[in-house]
Amino acid sequence: MFKANLKDPKLLKHSIDAISNMVDEVGINVTAEGMTLKAMDPAHVALVDFELKKDAFDEYEVSEPIVLGVDLDRLNTILKRAGTEDRISLELDSENNALRIRIKNSSTRTFNLPLIEVSEEELKVPDLEFPCRVEINSKIISEGIKDAEIVSDHVVLKIDKENLYITARGDLGNVEVMAAKDEAMSFDVKQSASSMFSLEYLKDMIKASDIATTVKISLGDSIPVKMEFLAQDMRLSFLLAPRIESE
Repeated sequence: MFKANLKDPKLLKHSIDAISNMVDEVGINVTAEGMTLKAMDPAHVALVDFELKKDAFDEYEVSEPIVLGVDLDRLNTILKRAGTEDRISLELDSENNALRIRIKNSSTRTFNLPLIEVSEEELKVPDLEFPCRVEINSKIISEGIKDAEIVSDHVVLKIDKENLYITARGDLGNVEVMAAKDEAMSFDVKQSASSMFSLEYLKDMIKASDIATTVKISLGDSIPVKMEFLAQDMRLSFLLAPRIESE
């Protein structure tokens, strides 16, 4: 048995929106502590680690741990039907092997999303050593990625002792966004680092800036970048492999 009512539907809505373009199908682990998922995109470029804690729900009941195999694109389409003032409830429909999703406001809309078979093997998140760890306002990275998209399909993230840089160049010109150390919530840099990444993935990742006021960026040379979006009772973390290409 599983039944849950969300306090703030946008935590789930925006998280699934950020994840669904990277990952097609996933097993959502439901335990007494909350809901989690770990998944890698088909190209093995990005890894997602998501947790929505029990305290994010007004009501949360689970009789035993279960894995909900879902098509994320379909789930995202349903969740997008919920407005900002709507309430969302989730319930396991064991009889029909489906996830029942109710969206409530002046009316009640009920969707049954068929569950699918997925691998229950849990991915391990690599334990990487990052020389640079910076926490900044999530809007800085969000706007920087949108600026970079004007001129290129890839972006360089660089951190030195004083600044974080988001740069891009292409046939249509170049752009640089600089965020100073003084603007950061935390700025731990042992040595300068710089790597290039695909904008296609970063554009999806920054959708999480709608639910997290800050983002923790961990960067090194020629290793994946880690971006952690944190909100009360929620954590959404991405690892994105670098693009091996000269600037």
